[in-house]
Amino acid sequence: MTTEQMKAMAGRIKERRESLGYTQEQFAEVIELSLSSYTKIENAFQKPALDTFIRIGDNLDISLDYMVYGENRPQKPLDAEIMRGVLDFADCEKLSHAKGLIDKIIKAKKS
Repeated sequence: MTTEQMKAMAGRIKERRESLGYTQEQFAEVIELSLSSYTKIENAFQKPALDTFIRIGDNLDISLDYMVYGENRPQKPLDAEIMRGVLDFADCEKLSHAKGLIDKIIKAKKS
């Protein structure tokens, strides 16, 4: 992650924290981090550890994609040939599970 990306991420975290009315002290306590460590993250001096990164996103109700990229990036669709190859080697139980997953994907796209 570049310095500019770190600064942009820190800015998005700070903006969201402030919009929810948390002080730095309050939010650091919520995510179970020392104030010193949290301010280093929010000032782009330190990258958060993965578990801290997840707690920040969960407690600010923002996606990790948004924190890093400033947008929720769409997932890349699975290639039909890859899906076909996986299904060729699947037993009945796995096929049933795959059908359920595909049904969920189709339902989500319709919503």
